[in-house]
Amino acid sequence: MTFRELLHSFQNRSVLVIGDVMLDEYIYGTATRISPEAPVMVIRHRESAAVPGGAANVALNVLALGGHAAILGVTGADAAATDFQNAITKSGLGGEFLVADSARPTTRKTRVVANAAHQVLRIDHEVTADIDREVEAALLDRLDAAISVRQPDAILASDYQKGCLTDFVIASVKARAQSLGIPFLANAKPSTADRYAGATLVSLNKPETEALIGRSIQREDAIRAANELKERVQCHHALVTLSGDGMATEDFLVDPISVNVFDPAGAGDTAIATIALGIASIGFQKACFDLAAQTAGAVVQRIGVAVPTSEDLERIASRGYPS
Repeated sequence: MTFRELLHSFQNRSVLVIGDVMLDEYIYGTATRISPEAPVMVIRHRESAAVPGGAANVALNVLALGGHAAILGVTGADAAATDFQNAITKSGLGGEFLVADSARPTTRKTRVVANAAHQVLRIDHEVTADIDREVEAALLDRLDAAISVRQPDAILASDYQKGCLTDFVIASVKARAQSLGIPFLANAKPSTADRYAGATLVSLNKPETEALIGRSIQREDAIRAANELKERVQCHHALVTLSGDGMATEDFLVDPISVNVFDPAGAGDTAIATIALGIASIGFQKACFDLAAQTAGAVVQRIGVAVPTSEDLERIASRGYPS
């Protein structure tokens, strides 16, 4: 199957993304001098922007890749929640399946970027404690509504450890995916990976996998590391992303894409969105992961969290498939 054929198949696929949504704020400016008050740069403000982040960025990647997406998560009941709703509406992603929790703030990451390329500061606004039982119940009600309306081909958990994906929520999502007979994928963290036992695929990056399996990983033994991850988590398939060295599953290595990396933020979101659509379309095949390397390689060439553009996808489609 060529990249063009695989991308075309995404148009008929729907992915429900559930997890930790957040607002990515950017303050852009020019570094002018060192402050006389402290040894820090003075940034002359030029513009600000706010875009959906976290699990919402995964859903936006599904949309950008041609699929259908719904986002399920928890925001606060604050001004940032309004900004988040406005941002996802502007991006074409509806917020009808979100739950507002007045007991916590909307997760925000505020980045200061100087001279168009250099991130000099990030401020996180968040509460990472698990959501309470009442909010869990509301979230699962939204999940059932989304399943009824969207009839998904896959469910994807995007876990940033901000409290949305509790043990009960994960177990409930897995049960629903199994009853529907559809893939359940997870972008996990070392401390939460074991919760995803039985998932179709669990993905961690290299440092996270090293922390979980207790050893360092080289590209030469990355397939073995993926097998160790699979055995540890007891999932059907495991993915280890290796940054500039590509990625590995328990069955094969995926070569990296040679590009100029300006900002790696969000590349993992793009990769897992591509893989979810791919597995929903053709199952666990290497072509899904080769395409994910291509789409992730496109977004790291931009500053800030990004999604593939139509131009990116056309360039990728024209490459055929590197068999």
